[in-house]
Parts: sequence; structure tokens; C-alpha cells
Amino acid sequence: MVHLTPSPLFQIRLENDSLTMHGSQSESVGCVLRGQLVLAITEPTKFKEIKLSFQGKSKVGWVDGGGIGQCYNNEEKILYQQDWKFLPASKQYHLLKPDNYHWEFELILPGTLPETIEGCQHGSVKYTLKAVAERHTFALNLHTHRKVTLVRSLLSGSLEYSQGAILANNWNNKIDYEFSLDSKVFSLGDKIPIRIKLRSLEKDLKVQEIICVFKEYITYTAGVNHKTDSKVIKIASENNFSRDVNSWYHLMEISIPNDSIYCLYDSQNDIICVKHRLKFYITFVDKVHSQRCELSAALSIMVTPDSYSSDNMNLPAYDENHLSKTYFEDALSDHSTTCHFVNSLYDVEEMNKLPSYRSIASLIPVPLADSLLPPTYDATINRH
Repeated sequence: MVHLTPSPLFQIRLENDSLTMHGSQSESVGCVLRGQLVLAITEPTKFKEIKLSFQGKSKVGWVDGGGIGQCYNNEEKILYQQDWKFLPASKQYHLLKPDNYHWEFELILPGTLPETIEGCQHGSVKYTLKAVAERHTFALNLHTHRKVTLVRSLLSGSLEYSQGAILANNWNNKIDYEFSLDSKVFSLGDKIPIRIKLRSLEKDLKVQEIICVFKEYITYTAGVNHKTDSKVIKIASENNFSRDVNSWYHLMEISIPNDSIYCLYDSQNDIICVKHRLKFYITFVDKVHSQRCELSAALSIMVTPDSYSSDNMNLPAYDENHLSKTYFEDALSDHSTTCHFVNSLYDVEEMNKLPSYRSIASLIPVPLADSLLPPTYDATINRH
């Protein structure tokens, strides 16, 4: 039987790959990124260097004009950079014996960082962890990466949660109108209830149709140049109105998509700014002269992530809820094997028989989200 040696297992594992900044850039105390870089090898292996980096990067670019006068505006920024060297480079290679190795890392991210923004036509804000294990000249280096998502929510006590929105006015001395919302803060998947009150000051002027358009506005900034795009996310309409009365009350509802592909969160920063509005178009008809006229108005709303409890709003201390104490204890609660993190995860004496991928990985603390592993080499061979 041909003996196959499995390739090293090299992974970044995180306590949470989606982190929340509570409050605006001036209010937020930040958040903590915690995780491990894991390496599992089944034979002595030489490494020159093992390092990990976390980088936040923004990219914005668009074309203005056309033909000869065309101008391309673009800007890239490194928003944040942190590097760790778990095995520093030296003149001699580091010889690692067969074992499971892990290096824990923890990083406090400042609340001034812009949140992750993806899915825009002309720009993005992304955060990524990348790890490299550099080997000797004739061996392939090991690479792995992991995306980290930063989202921003309002503080739990923010007035925006309890404040409604109302727009009331008179149009050309012909119509009194009022648009109102119980709240101006919503999340993906929410339904927005809108109350509309209209009163005609001219007896022959009647409501024919009400259209509500949910729009998203994205403003990009590259240096001193700006570009604003808008798109329609949802449309709701109603045209069943009585023409025998001079006042109307209507409750309209419009849904926010439940996927950030179709609707982004609001974002206020100097790179990519995202806002949302409800725009109303009301068509009136004069029954006597058969003339039509249109009233338009707009209300601003906010689309934010789901709110979190106040218990999660304080920045934990370094020695509080430490990764190796709580996170991995929870992850191992269903395992019969107890792992200790002081030295190696299992004794080298037990490695006379080279283990399979799964027997190695079962001894490494694995969050449930990372529990998918390749099939064992033993199982692969037995099938042939």
C-alpha cells in the first residue's frame, strides 16, 4: 500500500468574523478581534517564517465625462495594518516536529474605522487576515486568509430608536399633506409602515395615485472629487381612492430586502457614504378640467444592523473572556477529548503512527463554523 502523507493543515480561526462597532465614529469604543493561527504537521518540517497580517483597505474609482475629456478618479487607502511574526525569519530554518501548533492573537480595533462596505459599483471597504508559512526553497509556501466584517450599529440608548419621522406641509395652497413614520431606524428584512394624510383645499382636486419609492444614495470620495449614485430598491403604489371626499388617510407598507446584496447599511464616513430615503409622488386630478398635477416629497430613514444588547457594548479586558478559556471551551463542549493549551495538543509519543487529517484536526479547537474538514486519506485509500 502506498503511504500518502497529508499536506499540512494551515488555518485562521476566529472567535467571530463579524464584529460590531456600537455608535458613530466619534462615539464607538471599538471592538476586539480574537482568534488563532493553526498549523498541523505529521512529519518534521522546516519553516523559514510564519507570519500573520490584518489589513483594512478602501478602494474608490470612477470615470467622469467621455471621449477626449474623460477623467478617471481613483484612490486607495490602507486604513489599518497590524502584523504578527509567530516564527521570525533568521539565517537558520525553524525545524518543527510533528505536532499541532497554534498561535493566539488579539487586536483592539478603534471605533473610528469605517465599517465594511461591499457590493458598490465604484468602491469598497474591506478587512482581511492573511497568513503565510514560508518553507524552504523547494517546498511550496502555505497560505491562508480570512475575511473580517465590521458593521456599525447605533448605541442602544440612541434617540433615533424612539424618535419617529414626520413631514407635514401645504402644497400650492391646494393640498395639506402629512407623511409619518413611527421610527426612522430599520433593519434588513423590516417592513416600513407609512401613514399618509391628505386634504384637498379645492373641492374638485382629487387623489388619483400614490407612489412610494425606496431609494439608496451612495456618495464616493476620491481626494477632492465626489460622485453620487442612486438606485431604486423597492416601489409601492396605490390608486384606489374615493373621489367623493376631500380628505384621505392611507396606510402604506414597503419592505426592505433581507440581503445586503440589494440594500446596504447606512454609513457615514469620508470614503463611501450610504443613505436611504423614501420618496413620495402623489398624482391629483381636477375633475372639472381633467388636469393632472403631482406632489413630491421625501423622508430620510436609516438602515442599520440588528441592535445588540448593552452587555455587548463594553470593550472587554485582555484577561476577560479569554479565547482559550471560554470560546474554545464552548467549542469543545461536545468533544470527549480534553485539550490543554500550555504545550502541545497531544504527546509526540503517540505519533508513531501517522494520523489522518481528521485525527489531527479533531484535537485542534474548532468553532462550529469551521468544522468542515477534507476527507481523511485513510478513507480515500480504502475506497479504491
